[in-house]
Order: sequence, then C-alpha cells, then structure tokens
Amino acid sequence: MGYSNTVVAASDMNYFWGVFLMIASMRCYGMREPVIVLGTGYTPEAGRLLSQFGDVTVHEASPSSRSLTCRKPEALLLAETDYATWVDCDGFFSGNCSALLTPPDQDHIRIRRRSLRENLNVYPDAGGRIPDDVLDVWRRDVGERAEARLDTCCSACFMSVPGKHRKFLERWRDQMARVLPDGDVGVVDHRTAAYFQTDESVLNSLLCFMEDAPLVTEEYGLDRDPDAVFIHFVCHPKPWRAWTPYAFRHFDRYLAVVDYLLEQGYDLPEPLPFALRRENKSWCRLLEYPVLMRHKFQRLRRRLGL
Repeated sequence: MGYSNTVVAASDMNYFWGVFLMIASMRCYGMREPVIVLGTGYTPEAGRLLSQFGDVTVHEASPSSRSLTCRKPEALLLAETDYATWVDCDGFFSGNCSALLTPPDQDHIRIRRRSLRENLNVYPDAGGRIPDDVLDVWRRDVGERAEARLDTCCSACFMSVPGKHRKFLERWRDQMARVLPDGDVGVVDHRTAAYFQTDESVLNSLLCFMEDAPLVTEEYGLDRDPDAVFIHFVCHPKPWRAWTPYAFRHFDRYLAVVDYLLEQGYDLPEPLPFALRRENKSWCRLLEYPVLMRHKFQRLRRRLGL
C-alpha cells in the first residue's frame, strides 16, 4: 500500500458482540489492518477474545460523564499510523475493503455525505438542507468561516482521517466538551436543537465552518461494489439480539462471518445467541415486525416515563 492505516472502534460490553463480529469480518476477508478498540467496562476475558484476531489493542476508556459516541476523536488520536479509520462497531465488512478505506489524498477525509433525500429524515422542515437556524449556531460556535461549506450532513459512522489532520480531531474533541450539555443521554440529545446528534452534529459544524477543516470526499466508496461493502446496522435492536425488517436483508452476509468464526475454531464471547444461528433464519424472518413493534413500544414507554 505504501502507507499505514489503523481501524479504530469503541464499545462497552453491551456492544461486545458487535465489535467482535466487526473485527472478525475484517479477518474473514483478509483485511489485516491493526485495530484499536476504546473499551469501557471491558474484562480481561474480553481483551483475550479480541486478541485472537491478531494486532488488536484494547485501551480502557477513562471515566467520563459523556456517551462513548462522543469519544470518537479521542479513540482516533490513539492511532500512530498514516491514517486512522473510525468504524462504528454495529457494522461489518462484507468483502475485502482495505483499498477503499482511506481517502485519495492527505487533504480529504473519507466519509459518507448524506444526499438531500436522506438528510430529509434529519431536517424534514428544511427540504433536507441544514436549516439556517442550525447553521447560525454552528457559525457562532466555531467562529471562523462566514459561509458553510456543506448544505447536507456527513454520517459519523465511518470516517478515515489522514495523520496531518490530528489538530482537527483535537478540535472536534474540545468542541464537543464546549458546546454539548454534560451527561450521558445516548447518541441523540434533544436538549440542544443545533447539536441533537451529539458528536455528529459537532463534526458537521466544524466541516462547515472551520477554516482549515479537511475536505470531504465526493464519493464514499464503500457502498458501490457488492463484493466490497461496509454495512452499518443503524437501528435497534442490533442483529446479535434480534433482526428488524431493515437489517434482515443482510442476514446471510452477517452469518457468513459467524460461519467463519465457527469454522476457524475461535472462542466466542458466549454461546451463539438465537439471532446469530443460521438454523433460526426462518424464525428471525417471522419475528422481524413483532421485534420492531416491541422495540418501538418500549421506546415510547421510556419517553412517557411509564
């Protein structure tokens, strides 16, 4: 390759199956990049299980009042290679994506920019564009550029950053500490309209208004070739717990990674959950919508304080 790249992720033990299968998917398809995991609440056994994949380093996260999702720049800064590539651990690789991970040059970061149609799900009242009132807050808080570079947001589930942009990562870390409310309320925080997507909102504010922010790649690239793709399970529940209608289309691809683990004799975190057993595929399909409805009902109860 002529350069070095480290894949970086973070998880607590609730997402351990996710990070375990994400790293397994890399090795399954011959991706040999070193991996750094920023973990919280990890046991020695958890570290041993990940070490089976070779060249995996676990860093125990220091205590924090913030969600682990807000510690992405901290995790990326642990890498000492030419590039650091963040990967959400509730996703996996299908095929060898090593050649697609990094951006084309040192001035860019590889990241997926949302289309207007997709961004409409985030900002339905502004036609998919970032609303002016949000941009006004971002412009004031960043305090550099007058005009926004972007009119739609980038997804923070995957990003590959050249080493020359370490100061950008430091600014992202520091800016979150400055503008986000304290406390861990999860990935979404409706206490602040301009930053309700927490780390992702702050990232986009900097990409829009920081003078020396890296450029964003025109193409994401990891969604073009069905034989080399990164698949992200955005919704709950996650597939190691149960399958939703959106996620189930990837059942066979995800279970191919499980098959690899079993064939190679890897130690597993625990006996395979129901949802990760190939013989349960028909049941998982039948339960898609009941699973989704149950999750929505539970979320509604939490919102209502019931």
